[in-house]
Amino acid sequence: MAKTEHHVPPRIRDAAKDLLQWWIPAGRFAWRLSCNQVALTFDDGPVASVTPVILDILAKHDVKATFFVIGARAERCPELLRRIVAEGHGLGSHTYDHLEVVGLNQAQLMQQLERGRLAIRDACGQDSMLFRPPRGRMDLTSLRRITRLGYRVVHWSRTYSDYRQDGVAALLARIDEVPIRARDIVLLHDVYEDTAQALATILPRWRAANTSFATL
Repeated sequence: MAKTEHHVPPRIRDAAKDLLQWWIPAGRFAWRLSCNQVALTFDDGPVASVTPVILDILAKHDVKATFFVIGARAERCPELLRRIVAEGHGLGSHTYDHLEVVGLNQAQLMQQLERGRLAIRDACGQDSMLFRPPRGRMDLTSLRRITRLGYRVVHWSRTYSDYRQDGVAALLARIDEVPIRARDIVLLHDVYEDTAQALATILPRWRAANTSFATL
């Protein structure tokens, strides 16, 4: 699902996220890792046409990732969540319906959080307190509410706008233009075929460069 481009200058945006990661207690907001590894993350799945392909690629190169799943899709594809867990990947919620959390009242927000969490638990038996807001959008009110409920909000430091679906070559060009770095949390999506094809090309390069990957 498309993520809207943000027009906040990168330095201001990154400084704000640094401040949040420092200010919010108990590590309940993260946009960079604290270690010299990289976290690959995938949003919006699972979908039967793409998620298994991405899992095959990750398995081939012995890389673990974290999947932020939409609850309604998890209910439709529980076998994929069981495979994600069985193969050692991390799981987190991306709400139940992919609703943006900004503007939801407390009851609506809690419903999205809890339904998403329960969908994961019912599908694969794993209880996860990881949460990524749809389109990355939050305000201080929603962020406080989410973290006070015990969830750990995970944003990202690197994204390549694969939601544009403008072709594998264009996606690879963006990846090459701004390479990943240690401590990055990388945002991709396991719902686009272009992403899977690009991953099959770029992941061997990252592994050849001795990049170490971590789950969240």
